[in-house]
Amino acid sequence: MSSSLYKQLGLTGAGSPLSGRHLLLILLAAGFLAFTVFVVHPNEFRIQSFFAGSCSRPSTDATASATPQAKASSAPHDAATESAHSPAPDDDDDVRVLIGIQTLPSKYERRHLLRTVYSLQLRDHPSLAGRVDVRFVFCNVTSPDDAVFVSLEILRYGDIIVLDCAENMDNGKTYTFFSTVARAFNATATTTTGRRRPKYDYVMKADDDTYLRLPSLASSLRVASRTDAYYGLQMPCDRENFYPFPPFMSGMGYALSWDLVQWVATSELAAREQDGPEDMWTGRWLNLAGRAKNRYDNAPRMYNYKGGSPDSCFRHGFVPDTIAVHMLKDDKRWAETLAYFNATAGLPSSSGLLYHLPPPAGAGRP
Repeated sequence: MSSSLYKQLGLTGAGSPLSGRHLLLILLAAGFLAFTVFVVHPNEFRIQSFFAGSCSRPSTDATASATPQAKASSAPHDAATESAHSPAPDDDDDVRVLIGIQTLPSKYERRHLLRTVYSLQLRDHPSLAGRVDVRFVFCNVTSPDDAVFVSLEILRYGDIIVLDCAENMDNGKTYTFFSTVARAFNATATTTTGRRRPKYDYVMKADDDTYLRLPSLASSLRVASRTDAYYGLQMPCDRENFYPFPPFMSGMGYALSWDLVQWVATSELAAREQDGPEDMWTGRWLNLAGRAKNRYDNAPRMYNYKGGSPDSCFRHGFVPDTIAVHMLKDDKRWAETLAYFNATAGLPSSSGLLYHLPPPAGAGRP
């Protein structure tokens, strides 16, 4: 290197820390390092990482041997990249259900109870969140007072469907529910395996005096057919009740596969015949049209509350593997039912300082 270059670099003259000999040795060392990186081990250098200002990731072996704590504390950029490239769990076989609970606009207390009951079930079974959707269904709100309160509920919870119909039980409300849902949720989504599927596999109509155990419901639907399927408690279940009426599923809670929901929305038969007991008439549509060849009768796991009435094929005492209990018409019945199924089992302990509560009658059962 010439002395003019030394001068340009400010490395010569009095007080210079480096002599020309020293600088020459440094430049030779730098040249050897560059030769090693670019020629001998070219794959160990990433020019783009230099310009991006990021460090290269640890090797696979180093990542595998790291502790969970160390992995969790990795740089946010790395974590985001890993998440973007890691495949999501395959959801092709996970059932998705929309539950429409038919109720009235003025029944705020019942909705509050059901929201609490079902949100706690979803909290305790997080895999169901996003796969089992609970909605409250009623027709046009005509009371100005109800309109204000229902609007607040919609803003706060977003779990209400207001149908375009006059409020009724057996004059078309269920038909309007199924046909509205078919239009509102008709888009399909792509699963992680690339298959197209509807937003919901099943749509269920339920009463607001029915207690559904969502994990049991989902597990039983998971193994059922996703097409041409009709699910519930089949009636008549004996010769003393509704016999010889053609079979239908009890109105406590019954589900149709998505293709049948779409069929209801386009069926002239269903549109024409709406005036009659809604559960019987739903079965009538399907029977006359030769639909719902896959039928799932869930007796004795779906039944009416027994109380002081005699046992029957649709009414009996609680059973541990229950899917649904119907006819919970008052708070006492709800409290007894929730106590049997340990709905308050997760109540936090306060060391006896905050919660002075007696144990619920009948607590301790499954």
